Amino acid sequence: MLSRLIFDEPVPSGRLAIIAHGRSITWEGLRQEANNVLNAHSALTKRRVGLLFGSDELSYAALAAFERLQCDVFLLDAHLPLPEALNLAEKFKLGALLIKGAGHTEMVAHELSCEERWSGNSTVTILTSGSTGEPKAVRHSWNRISHPVRKTVGALRPPTWLLTYRPHLYAGLQVILQCFADLGTLVLPDPETDPQAVAELMLKASVQFVSATPSYWRRLLLFAERDLLSKIPITQITLGGEVVDQPILDRLRSLYPSARLVHIYATTEMGRCFSVADGLAGLPSNYLNSALADGTEMRVVEGELVVRTPNSMYGYDPLSKQLGSTSDWFGTDWFGTGDLIELREGRAYFVGRKSEMINVAGNKVYPVEIERTIRDIPGVIDVRVFGKASSIAGELVACEIVPHEGQDHSTLKDLIARTCRNTLTGPQQPRSIRFVKQIDLSAAGKMTRTKVS
Repeated sequence: MLSRLIFDEPVPSGRLAIIAHGRSITWEGLRQEANNVLNAHSALTKRRVGLLFGSDELSYAALAAFERLQCDVFLLDAHLPLPEALNLAEKFKLGALLIKGAGHTEMVAHELSCEERWSGNSTVTILTSGSTGEPKAVRHSWNRISHPVRKTVGALRPPTWLLTYRPHLYAGLQVILQCFADLGTLVLPDPETDPQAVAELMLKASVQFVSATPSYWRRLLLFAERDLLSKIPITQITLGGEVVDQPILDRLRSLYPSARLVHIYATTEMGRCFSVADGLAGLPSNYLNSALADGTEMRVVEGELVVRTPNSMYGYDPLSKQLGSTSDWFGTDWFGTGDLIELREGRAYFVGRKSEMINVAGNKVYPVEIERTIRDIPGVIDVRVFGKASSIAGELVACEIVPHEGQDHSTLKDLIARTCRNTLTGPQQPRSIRFVKQIDLSAAGKMTRTKVS
């Protein structure tokens, strides 16, 4: 799909494809970049190639070129050190690894030995971290990964999208494909850009569509000026990647009363599963145990959401199985997402991930509910809850708190402890409270809850 959009779609002269700090490129320029890669690397036709994929026009041009060359493309994070990237390329028996040249104006191929056979089709493979520490190689056909993308009908002008996700991940690819399907403009903030600068870039570029995790939105709302944010002409906000709670939906509705609020649920393996646009946390329970419009089916097995969908992966790369990094399947085509569901009053709510469960003396505790309670306490800006090893209880609840500026830490700590005693069960009580300046997010824009010893 990407190659057709970049190489074949007619575009008006001068229309911008990409805007970033200090630079921009037109659709004509992007097409020329893609042709340059295509001509320079035609020898890689029908090969397994790795691409260090970043938020820049050369990466998108290269991906389109390698789709046109019918390659099996493996997307690697452009922030990986080269030795680590080469190690991954060898582990997955790629024929070449493509990186930017010294001037960042061309792609250079590192040829590798011991190449595995080509799949027989043009595929795109996303490498993600598995629970064992080994990367999972999730292979998608271009048809399946682009299946959820819909060209906007009746738009008055080409859309402008903000890319908040790393482009080598499934969510990032979906934003890129959706923006480019409408021949729109993609706005690329540097991953290290502070929230105020991101908001300034959004306003300058007149961003209309933003897809981001709730954690990304919280940081933007907390650390960018509200008056500045309110001037950005946003028409649609999409949240995904984490549990979407009612407070974040309400805050966004207050700031952007006319924008469409969408909660989208997707996984790397299953692709897009559903979306909800009613402004409420969770999803209607009738989404379960019946086929949705696109054929996706969902059900709950022992509290876990399991899915089968036409948007799913083509399969794991065969070497993923050899590395022991595939996930569980339910039957032949049902996939266990690892996300836990609770049914209440005709609504299904996400309560956390199985992998984030904290085992406190045999009691199952999930961080999301504790975070929701603490985040509502006056003086608290944000919170992260995670498990901490205990020789007595196995694990205890720990949390990091971002306090309001000037807030007395001792007073706030007492208030948090008192509120949690009155609201939460004994096993849910935080036993360790630490104050921090901000909550660190992962490369995917998500809050990390890595357990500590």
